[in-house]
Amino acid sequence: MKTNRIFPILLTCAVLGLAACGDEKPSTTAGPAATSASAAPSSAAPSPSAAAMSDKELCTAAEKINKDMRAKLMTVVQAGGDLTKKTGAILTELGDRVTELAATAGDGKAATALKEFGAEAGKAGAAADPGTAADNPAMEKASKDINAACQTAGAPTTF
Repeated sequence: MKTNRIFPILLTCAVLGLAACGDEKPSTTAGPAATSASAAPSSAAPSPSAAAMSDKELCTAAEKINKDMRAKLMTVVQAGGDLTKKTGAILTELGDRVTELAATAGDGKAATALKEFGAEAGKAGAAADPGTAADNPAMEKASKDINAACQTAGAPTTF
């Protein structure tokens, strides 16, 4: 029964992610930062230039990570198999990547919300039932906070 609950949640996330795809072009400075951060997570210490990342650049990079994770999620859903284990791994990776990205920014609203979301995604990914664990008020609040901060910064996201 729990697996039946995970599928609609995952499908909703994927559909919302696809619906959020717009004509907006990602920042040329944010794309490579997210890519290099995911390629070497333990050695990617924030540099002085990365610490100066604007909220708009931060949000653009975060949305790119979010879309990447949603694509992985859709692949997992379509492939079938052990959704619980694979969903946990995706949530954990999402949490790690978002937290790492947020660490390259200051203490603005977007960075703070991304840190909170990353922590919640990590907890959900480590849970016995990640789909159910991700469906909680703290993660929902962090998602709304990211979306609100990024909307204000001029780079809407769909977390």
